[in-house]
Amino acid sequence: MRIPSNRDLLAACLWAGAAVAAVAVSDSLLIRTALGAPMVFLVSGHTVLRAIGVRTRSALQHFVYAVGASLAAGIAGGFALNAAGFLTPLGWALWFWAVTAAATLVAAGRRDTPDLPAWPAPARVRLWQGAAFMLALLVATGAYALAVQDEAAFREFKYTAFWLLPSPNGGPDLLTVGIRSAEIRAQRFDLEITLDGQPFAIFRSLTIAPGDTWAREILVPVLATRQTAEARLYRPEDNRLYRSVSTLVPHI
Repeated sequence: MRIPSNRDLLAACLWAGAAVAAVAVSDSLLIRTALGAPMVFLVSGHTVLRAIGVRTRSALQHFVYAVGASLAAGIAGGFALNAAGFLTPLGWALWFWAVTAAATLVAAGRRDTPDLPAWPAPARVRLWQGAAFMLALLVATGAYALAVQDEAAFREFKYTAFWLLPSPNGGPDLLTVGIRSAEIRAQRFDLEITLDGQPFAIFRSLTIAPGDTWAREILVPVLATRQTAEARLYRPEDNRLYRSVSTLVPHI
């Protein structure tokens, strides 16, 4: 029995829309993977095959062709999204949705769109074969879960840069204090500046988004003796010291 011509195309479009919605409104890695992986490796390529009218002799052959077409669509999407500066999870989701929707429209408009090949009758699975499959699935799932946990805990290059320096464009009485965030979400900080241990300036509740830089020039008194300026960065939620930097203030 053959699958009706357009039911699979409708299902592909609905799946693509669900993947876009999942990426747009959810940060859950599990949901994004469950909806996005079939789009990347199968669904988009399936609709492309239907659009260009490729006839396959078996379900396995169609599956292999669909995987190849999906990978080709992904490679083309990488070039397009990089050129557009939209190489983000949402950009990828929209790209595969656009490919799927466009291919569906073309396939639905073709009069000679071939039907899908009939699925073979299910083979009898022995108990030991089922047990081996479940064991392999558990091992693969466990390995993936460990990899995700390690990736989440690994913080290389995820940090907040913090500096206090004499202003390069000002006089000896100017200091520049700056914060640059490279973390994965917006952070809120309290900033305190002291001169020789005495409070001098305070900035409360500075919200720094990932990739943003906050900088200020601070006017300090220039004395006959050398002073030490120190800046301390705190997290308001626990009031713990997060970063600390210092510099010498030029003297007369």
